[in-house]
Amino acid sequence: MDNKPLCPIGGEGHVTSRVDQVESEYKGTKAMVSLHYKVCAVCTSDFAGAIESRLNKRAVLAFRKSVDGLLTGSEILALRSKYKLTQGQAAKLFGGGPVAFSKYENDDVAHSESMDSLLRLVRRSEVAFWELVKEKGMTAEWTPAKTPEKALEKKTTVTNVVVMANVRDIGFRSPHKTSFKYRTETLKWK
Repeated sequence: MDNKPLCPIGGEGHVTSRVDQVESEYKGTKAMVSLHYKVCAVCTSDFAGAIESRLNKRAVLAFRKSVDGLLTGSEILALRSKYKLTQGQAAKLFGGGPVAFSKYENDDVAHSESMDSLLRLVRRSEVAFWELVKEKGMTAEWTPAKTPEKALEKKTTVTNVVVMANVRDIGFRSPHKTSFKYRTETLKWK
């Protein structure tokens, strides 16, 4: 017994899922995009059902987002994961509506250029992220380990080397020996 579904067009043959690479063009840029469809073994009809249509739409939209220079769905998911945000928290923090981030991450919808700029800024700067959290009044939603104070308590060691050489080293004569002094300062974010 074959577990493959019957063809909805002819009703006799079984259908098989297929994926082909098809050249797509957008704004003068060409690329190969994976398109999903089904083929009937008897009538050889090919068609795309609801699942295949959704996958095809996502593939084409992901290509268009890349041409437009927008973050991909996977890059947006990585950003949200970096800050341990739920999709609802991300929507509240950045805007876009209650299910916007689900649609952005699945490449169901292309986000705006202004949303892209905001997401890129926060991806680059943890300080900008915490400032936005504070601006939106969302600091209570984070555990003590995730507060801006903990995020910014990074110790950075900067070494300033003060070199005092005698003038003989730069072409003048002097009876003094060359001496070097070193000083290390530890700076802390505040």
